Amino acid sequence: MRQLLISDGTTAAGAYTAGLLGPGAVDVVGLSADGHTPLVGGETIADFSAIRLIQGTTAGVANVVSPWIDGTSVSRWAGQSFAAQTAQSTTWAFATNPTVGGEFTCKIIDRSIGQAQFNRKSATYTAVTGDVAGTVVLGIMSGLTGVPVANLTVGVFVIPGMAGRITATVNSINPAAATTITLTGSTFAVNPYSTAASFQSANENLGGDFGTVITVTAAAAPGIGNGGDGNFMVELEASLQGMGRGYYDRVQLPVVPPAYAVAATTYDLYKLGFGNAAPGSIRGVDNYRDITIASPAGDADGAVFEGKINPWLNSCPGSFAAVVL
Repeated sequence: MRQLLISDGTTAAGAYTAGLLGPGAVDVVGLSADGHTPLVGGETIADFSAIRLIQGTTAGVANVVSPWIDGTSVSRWAGQSFAAQTAQSTTWAFATNPTVGGEFTCKIIDRSIGQAQFNRKSATYTAVTGDVAGTVVLGIMSGLTGVPVANLTVGVFVIPGMAGRITATVNSINPAAATTITLTGSTFAVNPYSTAASFQSANENLGGDFGTVITVTAAAAPGIGNGGDGNFMVELEASLQGMGRGYYDRVQLPVVPPAYAVAATTYDLYKLGFGNAAPGSIRGVDNYRDITIASPAGDADGAVFEGKINPWLNSCPGSFAAVVL
C-alpha cells in the first residue's frame, strides 16, 4: 500500500491543538503511553519502539496519519532533492545551398501515445533558382506549421495535429541567417493536461546529394527528474485517494476529498518503506507500506523533519544512513 504526505513548508513546532497538528506541517511522533509524543532531534528506537508520521490538514479537520511504524520492520529510507522535468528536443541544422529542383522532406513522428498508429507531420520544399540553405529552412518550417513564410517569426509555433505536445522554432526569418529548426516536446502537466511528449524525426534528400545537408541533434527522451514536480504530486495524490480516503466511486458518489499538493510547487521527496504485518493476513499479502513525504524543495522545514527522523532510523536494526536534502 502506498501513502503520500505533503508539507507546505510549515514547521511542526510540536504543539498540537485538540490533538491536531497545525495545517501544512508534517511531524514525527513516537508511540508512548499517552498515545503519541512528538519526537525531539536525537531520539532513537530506545526512546520509542515505533513512530508515526502526521500531516496537518485544514484547521479543525482530522490529520492524515501513517500506520505505526515499528523500528524492526523498516526496510527502506531514501530521499531525492528536487530535479526538474526535462522536455525532449531535436534540432535540425541546415547547411550548403540547395541544387535547383532538389526536393527536401522533413518528418515528425509523435510517439506520445505509446502505440501505433502514430501521428505524423511532414513538410516538403522544392528548391528554385536563387535559393540558399536558409530558404529551405523557412520552406520546411512553413510546411510544418502551416504558416506562410511571410508570416513566420522567431517565436514558438504549434504544429497542427500536435498542439500541446510538440512545437517548432526557427532561429531566424532571414534566409541568409536561418540555419536551424528546433522541435520541443511538452512536459507533464495537470492543468491544462498534457503528457510528456516523445517523438522521432526523419528526413529525405538532405544528405548532400541535392546540395543542402542536415545535421540532427536529438536530446534524450523526456525525463521526470526526481518526480517532485508539483504536477506529478497532484496526479499521485489523486490516484491514492481511493485507498487512502475511500474515494473509489467517483461517478455515483462524487464527494471529492481535500487535496494538498500544489502543481506550481516543487518538492524534495523522502521515501520510507516498512512491513506492516496484520493479524490474520494471508502470508503477509499487501502488508508492505511505501510512504512518500513531499516537502517544498529547499525549505527549512525539511531540515527540521530530517533532524527528527534521521537519528531514529539510524538506530533501527537497518542502521539507515541519514537523508539530507
